[in-house]
Amino acid sequence: MNVDEHIQRARELLARNQPEMAESALSDAIDAAVAAEDIVLLTRARFALGELLFHQERDAEAVPYLQAVVRTERVDGAVDVEVKASARMLRQIRGIEPRE
Repeated sequence: MNVDEHIQRARELLARNQPEMAESALSDAIDAAVAAEDIVLLTRARFALGELLFHQERDAEAVPYLQAVVRTERVDGAVDVEVKASARMLRQIRGIEPRE
């Protein structure tokens, strides 16, 4: 499976209320992105896993993934949405913004 397929599988598993399996699929997505040497896909996979952990209130586990996303710099703006959303979640974890 490629990165997008792993991410899609994770979404389907979440829809079926199987968060543990979704987390595993997202870890597989990260591994696939590393193997493909694709920073955009890696950033999107890290974001998806960080977001999942954030929504499960597993903040300590989410922070490294969200920080990795925020540190990603792309001139073409390919991951701007993920970077901004990760920064917002980090501010919420730190209590700077109210948690939604």
